[in-house]
Amino acid sequence: MKKRNLLLILTLIFLFGNPISTFSQSQKNLTIVVKDSQNNPVSGAVILFDNKRLKRWTNKRGEYKIKYDKPPKEISAFSPKLGISKVNYNGKSKIKIVIRDANDLDLQQNQNVKNLDAKQYKDIYDYLRGQVPGVHIGPSNAISIRGFMGNPLFVLNGGAVDQDVITSLVPTNIKSVRVLKGSEAAIYGLRGSKGIIEFTTF
Repeated sequence: MKKRNLLLILTLIFLFGNPISTFSQSQKNLTIVVKDSQNNPVSGAVILFDNKRLKRWTNKRGEYKIKYDKPPKEISAFSPKLGISKVNYNGKSKIKIVIRDANDLDLQQNQNVKNLDAKQYKDIYDYLRGQVPGVHIGPSNAISIRGFMGNPLFVLNGGAVDQDVITSLVPTNIKSVRVLKGSEAAIYGLRGSKGIIEFTTF
């Protein structure tokens, strides 16, 4: 009788296996390679699944490796220096995303960046890195606009403010961010010579 029960247990394990290992096998590996228009790897690029930011960045080879259970419909790669590029995911284990310089984002024109899922950003600097193309965050959180040296003019709800005021902003309170440069910044005169970042809050 004992031998029969043992045989039955072993048969069930053989047929159905370990449910934990079965679950782990359902995960799929994905390698994302991010390149620029010259086919150079883009390091430090933010990866988004269906507009939701993932926790890490691409490595020095421009690679991002992840395991997923549910495949995304769209995958985006964002570089503060280059811009953003989005592709439809085809289910393959390795995909390549090419970010051309400011593709889909002409910073000579007004850029109105809506506040998408701001809860994932820990502070305003993290928010700018992840949400606003063309804005560079340097050492000691120095903010600049691509193509300009030095701090831009910060405008909050229509009024010029210091960076200390911008630092205190909570990402979830931001309604939109607008980047101006070139002729579009002329409305602020010489103060807008290094570009303008306009913040609008709820």
